[in-house]
Order: sequence, then structure tokens, then C-alpha cells
Amino acid sequence: MADAVPPIVGVVGVGTIGSAVVRGLCKSGPETPPKGLRAVVLSPRGTAKAEALRSEFPKIVRVASSNREVVEEADCVLVSVLPQQAEMVLQDLAFRPDQEVISLVAGLSVQKLRDLCAPARSVSIAIPFPSVAKQSGAALLLQPGPGARAVFRLVGRHVAVEDSEHFRRLMCVSGLMGNFYKQQLTAQEQRHCVTVLVLEWLEEGGVPADTAAAWTSAAFGAFAADSAGATPHTFAELLAEQTAGGLNEKVWQLMEEDGNNDALRHVLEAVHHRLQHGAFDASLAPKVQRALGVQEQVPASFMALFTAWLSVWRRWRRRRSAL
Repeated sequence: MADAVPPIVGVVGVGTIGSAVVRGLCKSGPETPPKGLRAVVLSPRGTAKAEALRSEFPKIVRVASSNREVVEEADCVLVSVLPQQAEMVLQDLAFRPDQEVISLVAGLSVQKLRDLCAPARSVSIAIPFPSVAKQSGAALLLQPGPGARAVFRLVGRHVAVEDSEHFRRLMCVSGLMGNFYKQQLTAQEQRHCVTVLVLEWLEEGGVPADTAAAWTSAAFGAFAADSAGATPHTFAELLAEQTAGGLNEKVWQLMEEDGNNDALRHVLEAVHHRLQHGAFDASLAPKVQRALGVQEQVPASFMALFTAWLSVWRRWRRRRSAL
């Protein structure tokens, strides 16, 4: 039997992810709102986003006057504040023993959250993708309670784990989102699949094969959901949305520095050549093109010096052979 949706869901911190979860929850399934959900109470933080949700779902969403009011009314509280603000915000709130708390904040351990949210009966962490707003997203859950499972069942796929180390390792897959969009921007409608490598890496870290497969497929599916129906500018816009200095941005930057996206371009050229001429041109292979690129980057003065040295060496070899 599926877990019941909490009657009143409160959201402390209505940012991009918090808004996405609320939007997906309020219009999920054949019933809008879903059966069992009586109200969604939003904190005044991110007022523009909170007001937009209230206008979109006036029968079920309302904006509270404070974070404390949200916690007082809610059966299940979603915490979606900025990581650097989380501890300060939570310390000021009074949770009840009958409440469930779901943190959407990366960086705080479950134990730290339990200390901050005591005496709440259940504290878990959820890392959802923005595509949960379309009910086609994915969320990675750590030690979820029944409310967390119910909420994220309604907004897409979710993978739940109990082991914190497995959770951290699986979270690394989420960081591929920026590079996924960068590769889409590079090749527009092409896809560069790294799923097998990701699965191997997760399994090497001790994550069970079924969990690794479930989360990797869910994560990549969620990445694709946000870029579905793309315009010529979608991939660039999605790439620009990655948090400056964050994991997603760093992953695609490191991949770019390592030449991965250049390799993708070379592969596309090689495939295009095959389609045009009926055969692959070995000179278009990424490793060959990379080697040519390195040669082109060598300073002309060095190349001139090397050529002169080679000429002298050849003359010396000829003279020695003649003796």
C-alpha cells in the first residue's frame, strides 16, 4: 500500500527547487490537488515565487506570514533554504514530535538535521531535479519517511537509500546535469551517453548494482526532461542556470578542459563524413585530431628550431654512413 500524502505540506524557503516540488505536487495525477492533500503553506521567502504559486493554485496554496507559522501548521515540512542559511533558519523554528521534515538542502548531514529539527519524528534529505515540476523528474532520498516517499512518488521517480556514503556517491551523478546540457549545446540533438561508466564507478564504490542503475537512469531521464521541447537557446539557458561555483558547473568545466566536448565534435564530424562518403576517415578520429591540435599549438619558433636540428642530424647520419 502506498504511503499517504501528508494533509498539510509546509515549505520553508520558496526558491527554484522548492517551487518545482510544490508545482509538481499540486498538479500531479488525475486529481488536482491529489487526494489527501488539503493545503500547501509557503514561507514568505522568495515572495515572487510564492505569490506565483498561490495565483496558480489558489484553492490549495497560501503564503504564511513567517517560517514559524509554516511549521506550526504543517504535518510535513520541506526545507528549501540556501545551504549557508539552513542552520540559522532551522534553529529559530519549533518542530513537533508528530512532524516529518524533508531537507532539500545539500551539505547538512542527517544527524545535524535531526539535532536542528528535534523532536520531529522523521528527518530525511531529498535531492530533486527541477523537472519534478512536470511530474517527470527524479529525486534521490536519504532515509525517507512515509511523507517523503508519498510526495516524491507524485512528482516523478525517486530512489531511496539508507546508507549516507552511498547517498553521497549517488549525488555525484547529479553533478553531471550541467555537462549533460553542455553536450546538448555542443551537439544540439545528439546525445553523448556515459551511463555505463557511471554505473561502473558507483558499483566500485560499493553502491548496489540495482540502486546504481535505478538512480543513474532516473537522473539522466530527469536531465533530459528539462531540455525536452528545446528551442535553439534552451541548452545555453540551462547551462547558464547551473550555480556559479557549484558541482554542476564544475563538472562541465572540467570535462571541457579535458577536451571531452571537442572529442564529441570530432566524433560528429567523423560520423557525418561516413554518412556523406560511405566510409570512416581515420584522420577524423578524436585522438588524431587532438594530436594535430597539439602540433598546431607548438610555437613556430620551436618548430623552426626542431626542423633545423633534424636537418643537421640527418646530414650527420648520412656522413657517418658514408665512412
